[in-house]
Amino acid sequence: MNTAVTWSTRGQPPESVRDAWSEKMAEIHLPWTLSYSRRDQLDAAVRYRRLDSLIVSEFRGGGYSGYRSTDTDDRPGGPCIGLMINLSGRLVCRQGDDTLVLGPDQLLLWDSETAEGFDAVEPRRELSVMLPRDHAPRALADAATSGRGAVSVAAGSGLVSVAAAQLRAITRELDHLSDAGLAMACQSLFDTLDTALVPAETRTAVREALLVRLLRYVEDHLDDPDLCATSVAEAHDVSVRTLHLAFADTGTTIGRWIRERRLRAGYRDLSRAGSTATVTEVAFRWGFNDVAHFSRVFKQAYGVTPSSIRRGA
Repeated sequence: MNTAVTWSTRGQPPESVRDAWSEKMAEIHLPWTLSYSRRDQLDAAVRYRRLDSLIVSEFRGGGYSGYRSTDTDDRPGGPCIGLMINLSGRLVCRQGDDTLVLGPDQLLLWDSETAEGFDAVEPRRELSVMLPRDHAPRALADAATSGRGAVSVAAGSGLVSVAAAQLRAITRELDHLSDAGLAMACQSLFDTLDTALVPAETRTAVREALLVRLLRYVEDHLDDPDLCATSVAEAHDVSVRTLHLAFADTGTTIGRWIRERRLRAGYRDLSRAGSTATVTEVAFRWGFNDVAHFSRVFKQAYGVTPSSIRRGA
């Protein structure tokens, strides 16, 4: 089990503390060009955990600002989106042409390519999740680039407040979650935010586009015996839950759809005039590794056995 890393400017050599904080910010956030509003010792700390390209962190401190530079565009891993909840103090964020002032209990989705800078001029605390844009749920990535602004997560804010509670719990349990548990918890957080922040019509359009890609992928991989909900989800960088949601309005499930398409392909092969393929060969050709199972579900679907179809051919 992995545990969180805790890093603080306290104990760092005074002459190098600012360079050390800049390096830490570049490692777990963005490579900002930093400036400082105080001449005395910088007091900042972060507790974080990395899971592949996803980073969950808790920041404390203030008295500095970050500005975009050419180095900011060179973040390893490419463009990313961030989810931030400001817990205390004020934070000024500049995104494109907009300037936002976040107070306590406010949440912001942002994109690394439109973020221009920030001012953390007073002691504050925030929770943050960052992940590559191409790994983020499509609807959330679109919301992050749309500049919709900050939203309240105070009690009474509905699902957004629930999402904030999820992030607080994830951060609290960073030392006690397995990698799989952390991935599941973050996916649940993203799903909650997707429902809370993204307009229903946008979610519908995104899911319809995803469904088209899923159906095409299944059709192209029917002969893969390992084709299943998990493999299809992994191929499209979505969760299995998102996969099932895409099929929710079709009247079927991904598993039943795969089986139906395989059975139809098998029926076509068995009924083709002049075919010499055996039932076993057809079953294995279309991803069935158990001939008895193939014969049973074939008869359930078509009312006849595959061998009778072959004899008729």
